[in-house]
Amino acid sequence: MQINHILLPVDGSSYSNNATQYALYLAKLSGAQVTAVCCYEWLGHMEEISEKVVNGLKENCANHASGVLAETAKIMRDGGIELQTEVAQGAPGKILSNLAKSKKYDLIVMGSHGHSDIAGLFLGSVTHKVLNTIYCPVLVVP
Repeated sequence: MQINHILLPVDGSSYSNNATQYALYLAKLSGAQVTAVCCYEWLGHMEEISEKVVNGLKENCANHASGVLAETAKIMRDGGIELQTEVAQGAPGKILSNLAKSKKYDLIVMGSHGHSDIAGLFLGSVTHKVLNTIYCPVLVVP
């Protein structure tokens, strides 16, 4: 199997950082492109909170995701690999599954858990969702 394009979901957790290191290693070996994506989910409309506060919270979430991607890009650049980055708003499991279904990626490299690892008993809830809905190989990094 030839690896040409790796999808790297990141969230800034230690597991995500381990996956970044592994994706860097694989990209160097294979010459593959890497696309890092950081998802954030907004839980919907909050009537009791002003629109200005809600917009500020949404902006903070997007800024955090951008920061995580900037850190990932630095690690990759320092390792000699350029990558594409994408901030995505929505449920991470659904977004990653849709990206995998696009058939643009040969491999997904992701951490076994993320910041929400309490939601999953043995694997993180996003990792579990991706493993059950995708159509390409997934390398799960502890």
